[in-house]
Amino acid sequence: MNERKRQVINHAKRLFLEKGYRNTSIQDILEDSNISRGTFYNYFPSKGELFKAVYDSVLEEHHARRDELLIGHDLGDIEVFIAQLKLHMTTSFHNRFFILIDDVMSSNEQDVKDFIKQTRWLYINWLRNRLADVFGEGKKPYLLDCSIILGSLLQHYVYFYVAAKGDEKIDEVIRYCLECVKTILNDVSARDIQLLEPGVLENFIPAGPKGSRDLRYELLQKTNQLKRCMIQDLDERQRAEYMQLIDFIQDEIMHQRHPRLVLVKTVLSSIDQEPYFLHLSIFESYKELVHIWLSNEM
Repeated sequence: MNERKRQVINHAKRLFLEKGYRNTSIQDILEDSNISRGTFYNYFPSKGELFKAVYDSVLEEHHARRDELLIGHDLGDIEVFIAQLKLHMTTSFHNRFFILIDDVMSSNEQDVKDFIKQTRWLYINWLRNRLADVFGEGKKPYLLDCSIILGSLLQHYVYFYVAAKGDEKIDEVIRYCLECVKTILNDVSARDIQLLEPGVLENFIPAGPKGSRDLRYELLQKTNQLKRCMIQDLDERQRAEYMQLIDFIQDEIMHQRHPRLVLVKTVLSSIDQEPYFLHLSIFESYKELVHIWLSNEM
């Protein structure tokens, strides 16, 4: 994304927060951003498409902070999951952008409202994947129901808890909600009860890299799995050499605002030629995700 377009997104974000979505006109954005109408429409077909870009930038920043909590940790560590949920809940309560969503949902722009609904399904899908990390893939048939229950519990219980006691001990609420969901999960899996099949997600989350905002998490997940394989299979010298290359790619993806795509491609190609990785299935999955990420960034 060029810097001028990024500036328009930042100006629009401030205006949306100050005036609301419906009360912010394209003319307001033109004047505040100091761009022509032609330039605006060259970047965005409509105000709704601009809002999507603004919302994507907010989610990208939030997801980056959320996924950074996983780096260097076991994905199955429930304490890391609790830290991620705490970040999500505190961000929701203290970020005025989430108040803006109500204004957008009150508009007549169905396309934008559908976009917001899609982001909610993506959040549920992320919860489902993280619950699978914590409680095991064997529970996955029941985790869509449980992720919806967990999301609802957190949203409503945290609201009332914070209203009554403040947010100093929000960790307690998250642990309480997780324990409730764990009890439900054990019960429904023992009795083989499933209301929503995982395939339902395909109706609400578009296929392909453009439809999935969980790409960074998937990459991090595959990176951790790849590292575990290297720890098991390789001696210390080989492992250190390969880890350095994998860590370079991870750093470019997770931390760099302007990642060096050519270098990432070069390093990935170098790893791909090493005999150890030639028939390693987890590396093939990892490589595919990196290529998707590269295509999105170009």
